[in-house]
Amino acid sequence: MSRNEQATQATRMTTTTPTLQTRMALAEIPDRLEALRVANTPTNANRRTPDEPTPAATANTPNNGGGLGLREVNDLNVAQAQDFSFSPLPSPDELIIRQRGRRRLTTTFSPDKVNGGGSGNAMRSPFQRTPTKNLQLTSGMILRSSPRKRLTMGSTPPEPTPMEIYSPIKLTSTKQQLWPGTPIVKKLKMDDRPVAQTNTDVSLPALLQGLSQQQLIDLIMCNIKQETPTTTQCAEDQIRAQLPTPDISLLEQELHYAKRLIFKSLPTSRLCKKTDAAAYSKAAIHLNEFKRVLQTQAKRLHDSTHWDALVDYVSMAWQCVASTPNWESNSHNAVRRQCFKLLACSCYAAIKHGGMRLGQTRLETLERNLREWSKDYEDVLSCVNALQRTLNSRTSL
Repeated sequence: MSRNEQATQATRMTTTTPTLQTRMALAEIPDRLEALRVANTPTNANRRTPDEPTPAATANTPNNGGGLGLREVNDLNVAQAQDFSFSPLPSPDELIIRQRGRRRLTTTFSPDKVNGGGSGNAMRSPFQRTPTKNLQLTSGMILRSSPRKRLTMGSTPPEPTPMEIYSPIKLTSTKQQLWPGTPIVKKLKMDDRPVAQTNTDVSLPALLQGLSQQQLIDLIMCNIKQETPTTTQCAEDQIRAQLPTPDISLLEQELHYAKRLIFKSLPTSRLCKKTDAAAYSKAAIHLNEFKRVLQTQAKRLHDSTHWDALVDYVSMAWQCVASTPNWESNSHNAVRRQCFKLLACSCYAAIKHGGMRLGQTRLETLERNLREWSKDYEDVLSCVNALQRTLNSRTSL
């Protein structure tokens, strides 16, 4: 070797040696950084298999052309630097905590992550809802609307039938097949008729007691009404022959109750009088009620033209009015006199319209009572005169 060639080789070695040393130092940087990231979770980007050579070995390994693998070293350095620039990936537990917590904006936007793509550990987009458990995947239970329906139905509903196969003929069978375990119950028809017509367990007299007087009248007249007037008249005559004398016992009980209230209102002390003005002021309201009851009952018998019952009622009510208190003041006895006048007018109307239909026995008894009643009310003598005319007309006939 000549002297010039030796000098050229020495110059090349002096110029190449610092460059190689710099490159070798840069190749050792990723290994040192990898040692610092031992505590982090390894990723696919920085995970290396045992057979894969280190960056330093790659840098020192010659390529096919005789030079070192400088290009591969530079690419690996750039990849390691980019991976290290981002923050380390959190653990799976931290991802679940972040998903259940408050939504927070991501540093980078990825359409794949927003649309549901990417890996299972990807960060949740702020536009997505909070994840819930998929019960259909974890268990075979089918959700229903409420637990009460699950208890009452007892079975799983069948698959919904398409609307195309519905038909009016198969509609009933389709309803019966909705819940196979439940018996079919027919709906009861609502009857708008009165209970008295549908309830056969109650006797007819008990049902008639709840009707008013006008309802009973309409019921009887509706039943006796026939197709022709002749048959209708025959039915009326048949019922008329069975009509009894009105019962005045209930009227008597009501009248005696009103009189009892008058005496209960009077003072009970022996030092107080029961017929003075103070006692009358306490009993005045009950006296007016007694007069109202008497007038209502007499008018009912008068309007129904039951003259025999009216005569019997006058005989009963006259004794009841006579037993009421006789007050010291003449003005306080006005209600008493009005009651006597009402009974006298009723007796006169019964004698005038009833006549001989009242019966011989009833007329003779009434004549004796009228003479005694004249001591309480003198105007009752007009009834005596009407009774005498009726008896004289019977004798003349």
